[in-house]
Parts: sequence; C-alpha cells; structure tokens
Amino acid sequence: MKDENMNSKKRIGFIGLGLMGSGMAMNIMKKHGQLNVFDLDKVAVAQLVASGATQMQSAKELGANSDIVVLSLPEPSISLAVVLGKEGLIQGLAPGAQVIEMSTDGIEAVRELNEALSKHGVGFIDCPVGKGPAAAKTGDLRIFASGDPEVCSSLNWVLSMMGSKVDHCGPIGAGQAIKLANNLLSCGYGALISEAYSMAKKAGANLDIFCDALPQTAANSWPLQNVFVNKAFQGDFTPYFRLSAAYKDYKLVVSMAESLGSPIRAGKSVLAYYAEAVEAGHSHRDFGALALVNNPELLRE
Repeated sequence: MKDENMNSKKRIGFIGLGLMGSGMAMNIMKKHGQLNVFDLDKVAVAQLVASGATQMQSAKELGANSDIVVLSLPEPSISLAVVLGKEGLIQGLAPGAQVIEMSTDGIEAVRELNEALSKHGVGFIDCPVGKGPAAAKTGDLRIFASGDPEVCSSLNWVLSMMGSKVDHCGPIGAGQAIKLANNLLSCGYGALISEAYSMAKKAGANLDIFCDALPQTAANSWPLQNVFVNKAFQGDFTPYFRLSAAYKDYKLVVSMAESLGSPIRAGKSVLAYYAEAVEAGHSHRDFGALALVNNPELLRE
C-alpha cells in the first residue's frame, strides 16, 4: 500500500506519440491520472491534452517536470538527440529520475543512453515491445525489459499500464536483442511471401486458392494471414507497421548480427528487398508493400 501511494504521486512524462506511443501514452494517462507529453506532432499532443495530459514545450522541460520518462521514438538517432541533445531530456532530469526506453533502437544506442544517464544519476531500462498499434491501444503489449533487475522491478507498475506481460530479458541491450530477433522473422517472412505469390501467379495458379489455402497449412504465419492475405494481396497498404520502420529495424538486425559475428545471410537478402521497396517510394505504406517488389500490379491507386 505504501508503494502504491508513493507511485500515485510520481510524475510521468512521455515523449513520442506515434502509432505506438499514442496508445501507450493514453493508457498511462487513463490509469495514472497524470501525464506530461512532448512531441512535434501537434495533433497527437492535442489528443492527449484533451484527455488530461499536460503539454511540455521541449524534452528538457518535460524532464524537469517528470520523475519517470517513457520514450517511444522512431529511430536511434532521434532517441540520442532527444535525450542527449543541447535541449535534451538529460538537461532537465534530476538525479534519481528514471527513463524507460521503449523504442527499437538497437544494442549500441541503448548502451550509450544508459552510460550517459547513469553518469547523471538517472536510472535507465531498455524495454522494446512486441505486437502493434492495436495492442498499444488496449494495453496488451508484450514488453521486453532489460537492465538492472531492481530498477526493472521498481518500474513494473508503469510497464503494466501498457502491457499484459513484462519479461526481464537480461542486461541492457538484451531486450533489443529479443525484439530484433522477433523482427528478423516477422519482417523477414514478407520477402518469401512476396516470392511465393509471384511464383504462383506466373505459373497461372488460382491466387484465391493461394490466399485461402496457405493460411491453413504449415506455411501460415501472422504476417502471411494479417499483413499479406488480408491486406496487401487485396491492394490495401494502409500503415499498420510502416515499411520505413521495418527497413530501419532490419538495418539494425543486420548491424547487430554482424557486430556479434552471428550468421545473417538470409537477413541480408531480406534487407535488399526492403531497400528496393524504399527506393520505389513505398516507405510510407504498410510493410506489406514488400509484396510490390515482385508484384507491382497490387498497387491499385
């Protein structure tokens, strides 16, 4: 009961109100009853403010007014700038504050953040997430926490507002490793699915049977059924997980594997597919747009 009373008085800040962050932040606002927010997207900020959140004008100001800060940002360079920049979060945080990094930033970036914040007396844990925007809205994310076990445990009450299961994966960077291993597979399937669809098409097969049968066999996967059969192969590329984000994650996957000396031959082939899709102008579309590399006729705009 004492911990609950103490936690209820803690000021939480949230930076990064994108497809994932907006849902996560809204859950904290609803369950905690207080939230400071900062983002360059004025519409996203306005939605949180309408629900009771307080807008901050900079990462520094948010840090100065928060005991715990949650980050959900699109790429490592942005996370580093937001935290360590001239008007960054670190300039406002007081010793004893805590930072929860929920972005997919790779091992090197989170280790750099941890080192800098530790020197400032600020606690840090690395917590990328599994599942997508729908789960972020319902608070059903799987959260891959890593860092000092005691710090992770002390912040479980915040993480539980956003996720239904919190795993402690190991030291700083371990959460990133689990998340990127997940994306090596989940984002990698798309290259094979694109080739399989193209092969069946060129053979003159009935593609309706392709779409109906494969999800009922050992070939099934969540991306096959939900990203490709139900969306991409119907000409729907509305972003659920943007291709630009998948490309960023895949570059992190390949970089991490190379730095660890881990095999990544298949991953490099998939990365080439993503690079081709980005070059073709599909960055803003869902990552199912990977199918367009081999099947451009699916784009019906």
